[in-house]
Amino acid sequence: MGLGQKLLSEIQFDYIFFISDILMPCFLALIFGGLIGFQREKAERPAGLRTHALVCLGSTVFTIVSYLGFSSLAGVDPSRVAAGIVAGIGFIGAGVIFRQGTLIKGVATAASIWIVASIGIALGTKLYYLAVLATILGFVTLSILKYIEDKVIKLPNYIVRITVSENFKDLNKMLSLFKRISVYIKSKKYEFDDENNKKIYTFNLLSKDSELPSHIIKELSKFKEIKKITIN
Repeated sequence: MGLGQKLLSEIQFDYIFFISDILMPCFLALIFGGLIGFQREKAERPAGLRTHALVCLGSTVFTIVSYLGFSSLAGVDPSRVAAGIVAGIGFIGAGVIFRQGTLIKGVATAASIWIVASIGIALGTKLYYLAVLATILGFVTLSILKYIEDKVIKLPNYIVRITVSENFKDLNKMLSLFKRISVYIKSKKYEFDDENNKKIYTFNLLSKDSELPSHIIKELSKFKEIKKITIN
């Protein structure tokens, strides 16, 4: 018997095992990870459907390999692979977090990548009920709770950038003005432009008033030293 025939005789392909322990978890990983990724894609976030589906699939494959390939080896702890997945996902999550001015964005997307990794581990260990529950709760948190947060809890955010002359001395009056029109000042930043001899004030304001930009422009136009007002 040749070497090739000997190897083929030693390979036993179990269709039932392949479908239940390998194919089904990997297929469900693409679906569950893609479902959460679809929500992120719809929200136009940096990590979308493909990223979440691949992270979930990768976590599932690593988990399957850990308990099928290493569980029979003496002195080897298969759970260390799962611990490595949790640590490695942190690097991917950190890549989608970025700073834009005074705002930090991408934290929710990083958390969604982390949760799909945990779903992949659950699928790899055939904890299907846990994977389904985590997928449903994750999707609800990212979609329905986001709507509640925006409409009930979270106040609209405005970035106000004000350019004034170097002789401007009414900063306290300006801050009093913001408080008077029911504005919460989340953060503030002061700069001085040496080349143009101008002061630049940047405020991160929170308010429920939908007409806040027009109110701010109307009130700030009374200050003669103000050269430019930008509201985002």
